[in-house]
Amino acid sequence: MRQLPLCATQILYITRSASSSCNDDKLLNAFRTCLFKRLKQQEVQPGNKVSIIGSGAVGMACAVALLSKGITNDIALYDINKDLCTAESADLVHGSLFLNNCNVAKCCDIGSTRDSRVVVVTSGVRPKANEKPSEVAQKTADIIKCVMPSLVKESPKAVFIIVSNPSDVMAWVAHKISKLPYERCISTGCHLDTARFRLFIAQLLGVATSSVNAFVLGENGERSVPMWSSVTVGGVRLEQLVPKIGTSEDPMQWCKVHKDVVEAAAKVIALKGYTNWAIGHAVADVVSAIFENSNRILSLSTNAKGMCGIKDDIFLSLPCIVNKWGLFGIIRPHLSKWESNAMKKSAEQVLKAQCDIKL
Repeated sequence: MRQLPLCATQILYITRSASSSCNDDKLLNAFRTCLFKRLKQQEVQPGNKVSIIGSGAVGMACAVALLSKGITNDIALYDINKDLCTAESADLVHGSLFLNNCNVAKCCDIGSTRDSRVVVVTSGVRPKANEKPSEVAQKTADIIKCVMPSLVKESPKAVFIIVSNPSDVMAWVAHKISKLPYERCISTGCHLDTARFRLFIAQLLGVATSSVNAFVLGENGERSVPMWSSVTVGGVRLEQLVPKIGTSEDPMQWCKVHKDVVEAAAKVIALKGYTNWAIGHAVADVVSAIFENSNRILSLSTNAKGMCGIKDDIFLSLPCIVNKWGLFGIIRPHLSKWESNAMKKSAEQVLKAQCDIKL
């Protein structure tokens, strides 16, 4: 008979009633099971090659961030617009002296992406006037459906990071088409939303962004869920100072911070037509976590079934442990009642969007 994982109360009972310590493997493994869902270990593709699919503004921001930060010096660009791809590749190579003697291959055929350790998919369509979001999503899904089988064939051991919007739904499409293990088919999800969330809190308090520990989970965008119950600044939980923080009963109206997070991209798009630099750095951060085998915890979009009361196969952002295999595990969030309700609404929205896609 298979032994069920110990729950947190059982672990607490053991620690109080026995002479076990943190060095007790059985106890520690039980504790880890309570803390996070462990995923399978995957075979790792050698090298540091990163292929970027789509050489538009977002794809090139990813390339520049990866090269300038020294995360890799081996990049392949692929785009159906061969002239654009050739030009962008040449423009980067011309600066190779300043970019760790980088190798940037222009991909006139998808075979040039072969043996990538990470594949970043940014391909998609920009919405036209009066075009419904579902119509734009279907067009982008059609691109993902077309390109994923060939990419997986060329790099079967790669970790695939889906950036194309809506990223949660497109990661689901990519997984459905490719049959890749969840550990190696993820989306940037709310990683950038989390960065903005920390930034805006830090600006209000006059501290460094890195001194704020906070996460945004759920759907990337309007239905994202700010985890107010776990926000800490210098180790102090803000909820202890403002018990109703982030809710409609919050006297300080901290909910405006999340509103700023949700509206941030739209404000940039209104002025320049698109966003690219911040998401480029967010992607580079995820790739660096993989290459460094860091076990850092990032808010990335993955299959959320079985987490936070979610029963459907949908992609939502959760605190994910990232290392050389892609995802090593998923932290089990402890949600407040308000956060739990918000997460359910977020899940419903993503499920509806997934159901609207024709595979």
